[in-house]
Amino acid sequence: MQQHAGESGLPLASRFSFPTSSDTTVVLYADASRETTDAAASGAGAWAVICGTFVYVEWRWLPLEIRRFSINVLETIVKDVAARLFTAHAREHGLAASHSLAFTDNSTAEHVAERGRATTEALNQLNVRRQAWLVQEGVSQRSERVASVDNDVADMLSRGDEAEALRYPKASGLPVLRLVVSDADRDTSDIAPTWA
Repeated sequence: MQQHAGESGLPLASRFSFPTSSDTTVVLYADASRETTDAAASGAGAWAVICGTFVYVEWRWLPLEIRRFSINVLETIVKDVAARLFTAHAREHGLAASHSLAFTDNSTAEHVAERGRATTEALNQLNVRRQAWLVQEGVSQRSERVASVDNDVADMLSRGDEAEALRYPKASGLPVLRLVVSDADRDTSDIAPTWA
């Protein structure tokens, strides 16, 4: 598996490059889509390679979530949910998973995580929730912005094109495992709406 380095020296992914998580660091890529005219193409997708397996999550946003939340909020939700699930999965497989490196193609989601700059009440709520989880689980997290072209597999998952997204890790010889996202994992009922 070839890995490409970005300007920051961090691994960048594409449909032909799948950076692997280490014993201590879970490397994940997350994306959300919000299509007001096509609910089926509005969803969340994220992936990581853990213990040699391509693990991923994928779900559709509810119509109420599409109406209530901006793309910035949805991108932040999927990044945070994926970090929690992938870290738990890594630990279940005996890894230390003390660090999380989360790639997103949404600059607002990155800024909220890295600088605490929340432009809305919802983003602030999500950041407080994320920080509480990091402290509780003893995880250090870094969030990085990645170009959309290097986040294409997560994008395909977020748009409901699961078969196409999974074609690439399978072609690379990676076993594939879909993780279950419970209703509790992705509950947004306590998040303030973006619009009044």
